[in-house]
Amino acid sequence: MVFASCVRLRGNDAFDPTYVNLLTGAAAGSENDWPTLAVFVRTGAGKGWLAASGKADDVLIHSVKRSRNALYIELTDRSRPGYLGSWGSKAFVNVADPLAVLGVYSGLSPSVSRIDGEELLRAFAQATLAAENSAKYPLLHNKA
Repeated sequence: MVFASCVRLRGNDAFDPTYVNLLTGAAAGSENDWPTLAVFVRTGAGKGWLAASGKADDVLIHSVKRSRNALYIELTDRSRPGYLGSWGSKAFVNVADPLAVLGVYSGLSPSVSRIDGEELLRAFAQATLAAENSAKYPLLHNKA
């Protein structure tokens, strides 16, 4: 799934009230454990997997942080299309067993700072997990 501003997708210079250029979410396979994934993304194969080009040399990992429910990676990918910018963050979360990859892309302008981008990605991850838990345990989330 992709959340993006129509203004940015059209390549228009009109006023854009959105906070970030692009949010993405994708299924990425079976459930993963965070320590193994944290080591993997720092390897050549892991960086290649993160790169838009598939080439490890295009990715620079700035930070890898773990929480109880997710793994967060801040990176620069020089192979991304220009309208996305090279800086971004990814979150890996286990949603109903499969692994989901969520992304925040800053674009070319300083429309979102790295701190704000990380906060937005964490909120996106938490909302994704909350939606999954609501579907899995509807009686716990029933407001009636």
